[in-house]
Amino acid sequence: MTVSFSLPPGCIIRPACPTDKTAIRELLAQFRQEVLPPVSQTEWTMRILAGGLLSGIGIHLGLTLGLQRLWNLVLGPGTVIGLGVLAAAFLSWHSEWENFWVIEHRNQLIACAKLRQHQRYSLLHDVYVVPGWRSQGLGSFLVSYLGEQATKPLYLTCLPKLTEFYLRLGFMPVLSKTLSPLIQYDLGIPGQVEVIPLVLR
Repeated sequence: MTVSFSLPPGCIIRPACPTDKTAIRELLAQFRQEVLPPVSQTEWTMRILAGGLLSGIGIHLGLTLGLQRLWNLVLGPGTVIGLGVLAAAFLSWHSEWENFWVIEHRNQLIACAKLRQHQRYSLLHDVYVVPGWRSQGLGSFLVSYLGEQATKPLYLTCLPKLTEFYLRLGFMPVLSKTLSPLIQYDLGIPGQVEVIPLVLR
């Protein structure tokens, strides 16, 4: 794929740097807010009730088992594993910005995408353009540009309503079951929302 799109005047594309971490987090928070279904009042109520129920069970267990036994139970292998997972997540985010590319205008990030390259394929994630900059070719330029950088095939998933956008850029639908379990996992299949897997060869 050859990049045939151009950026609006004053915009530049570049790899993310450590000082972009906060801005990328803000863009991704906006992205998730747009993509993930809103939590209903009923779901929030259920979460609060479940939290209260778990607290009640914890207090009951504490009184029944004795505080020392409860403490030993809480600080068992599960806690060690949980802390390990949290540490791994923190460390991976600490360097995760390295996989991002950003478009900026006057020192403000207005678009981002994450390109993860492996030896035999690449994955494209978190393609996002802020609402005020949409329909100006930023998304097309970003995806086309990263498509040129990527090790092929390049995989991504998108919402059904965005399928046409990616088809115009040369991506083709692919059946989830034809992807390796590792690629499915990396693409978030299955996930919280319905997504369409696509590939650029």
